[in-house]
Amino acid sequence: MRGACSAYEPICLPNCYETALRGKLSKITQDNVRAPYQSPLRAKLRKRTSEIILEAVGSVARDQGLAAVSIAEVARVGEITDRTVYRHFATRDDLISAFIRWHLEQAVGGPDIKLPNTIDDLLAWLEWRYRAWEHDFRIVSEAYLSPLGRELRAPLFALGRANILKMLTNEYPHIGEDTGQIIASTMISLMSTENFVFLQYNLGYNAEQTHRTVVAGIRAVIRGSL
Repeated sequence: MRGACSAYEPICLPNCYETALRGKLSKITQDNVRAPYQSPLRAKLRKRTSEIILEAVGSVARDQGLAAVSIAEVARVGEITDRTVYRHFATRDDLISAFIRWHLEQAVGGPDIKLPNTIDDLLAWLEWRYRAWEHDFRIVSEAYLSPLGRELRAPLFALGRANILKMLTNEYPHIGEDTGQIIASTMISLMSTENFVFLQYNLGYNAEQTHRTVVAGIRAVIRGSL
């Protein structure tokens, strides 16, 4: 009568040996498995290729709007092949989404962003920001105001509002918390992309005129609250 496989049963030896061998090989494989080698050079080349593609999207969108962005047009402008674009971005929607994220990060300074420390510094920074928005007006008006653009900018509004409130508290300590919150919210609204686009579209303001108008509005709000 046969029971469990035993070394004393010759007919079962091959199966026992095979089972033991598989178990040992499996352990050796698990102990020695390593993550695939990632070439630093290849990673840099891939990152640079992605940047070339996104820069090409920006070039097309800046001149013709996001509607004109296609895989073929981006490949042509970037002087690469369609296949190269598809290797990095599976669909046009993926490409547009990645571009909006990338452009916003470039615009705000990325993870190393340095926020202004005073109201005057903020208003001076705003002039530079408006000039950049004017240069990329199609991108700003279409990408930043898209559903994804609004979603990505929401944390920036919260960060900016908190920073403005901190400035107001430091520079005008006698202003109460409620008043400070109102002033900060008003400033964020006046400085917003939405207001910039409104003034450009409806009043024909350029970056300089927009900056003067917004600064005057902010100064008036602060004076009126003192």
